[in-house]
Amino acid sequence: MNPGGTMRLVARRQGRRIVHVEVDNPRPQAARVLVGRTVEEAIKLVPTLFSLCSHAQRIAATAACVAAGAAQTERPEAWAEERELATEMTQEHLWRLMLDWPTLFGHAPRRDRFAELHRRLARLVDARAAYELGGDILDLVAVELLQGFFMATRGPSSLREFVERARRGGTIGAALGDLIEMGSSTPKEEAVPLLPVLAAGAWANELGGVPSADFCATPTLFGKAHETGVLSRHAGELMVRGLLMHRHRIAARLFARVVDLSECASRLRHPLASDMAKLVDAAPLGEHAGLACVETARGLLMHAVRLDGDRIAEYAIVAPTEWNFHAEGPFVREGCGWEAESDEAALLRLKALALSLDPCVEYEIAIEDVAGA
Repeated sequence: MNPGGTMRLVARRQGRRIVHVEVDNPRPQAARVLVGRTVEEAIKLVPTLFSLCSHAQRIAATAACVAAGAAQTERPEAWAEERELATEMTQEHLWRLMLDWPTLFGHAPRRDRFAELHRRLARLVDARAAYELGGDILDLVAVELLQGFFMATRGPSSLREFVERARRGGTIGAALGDLIEMGSSTPKEEAVPLLPVLAAGAWANELGGVPSADFCATPTLFGKAHETGVLSRHAGELMVRGLLMHRHRIAARLFARVVDLSECASRLRHPLASDMAKLVDAAPLGEHAGLACVETARGLLMHAVRLDGDRIAEYAIVAPTEWNFHAEGPFVREGCGWEAESDEAALLRLKALALSLDPCVEYEIAIEDVAGA
């Protein structure tokens, strides 16, 4: 085991070929510290247990406890939940799109522009400010991130034209071009299925009760590992679908993140719009138990709780990272079965894959040669 708390991603290499990938995720089951506490104590404690997505964690904890029948506990207004989650998701997406992805491929990060938007997101005080900022972020996508696509009157008719459009302007367009020129990133065998959108009630039926610690560490649906996140939400979008058809799964995730950012900006302007799925859903999970499903920047977050009076008898959290870095999940499936010309090329592809799946914990990547190869 890795005692340092950092997730370790190890690629085993034989010659130039990556033949196996292992994930060592030592993250503890944080939900254990909630057992025995009052509902009020647990809801206050949950956001402090996580360095990322703390708003989503609190909203999920509250919704799960309310669904379990917790007395004197209420959820915020639905529009307020949506706007708070959209704000947090927007911050996460901007960090990746304006800082991490450009840096990965040697392009200049947009630090000043990111800092400005980050400050405005942190200071949202009313609907008017959210509406104006949402509009500015939509403009950011069109003018600063993907300018080459928005300047054209039609979509690209080939992968080559897609790359040409991408490189006409915008930091993310440049990163998309770099990703595609790295070559196909879709595994030759069947890809890990995308996690479907299920109502909380359907998840409650599937789980049958508060899930075990083993399930939380290695979650499955219908007995299989699945991928959650921006690709599962936007695989049907025209550009994303085209990239998937051309077997560029990492690039498809990056484009899907931009689509998700645009959707978050629209949610800031119009929370609970009828043409967008709700970000929060909750349902009973048996007697005195409840389940909450919350969409986050990284994917589906689930909180499940069983109450004993006003205290927590059982608590479980299923986070997106445990889906995407499952032993049979997308990082493991897509991290092997291909060749790289150099250590640098192999490491770049693995970094791009990890970044596209966006774990919510610190991680390190290592390439090790198979003994005797």
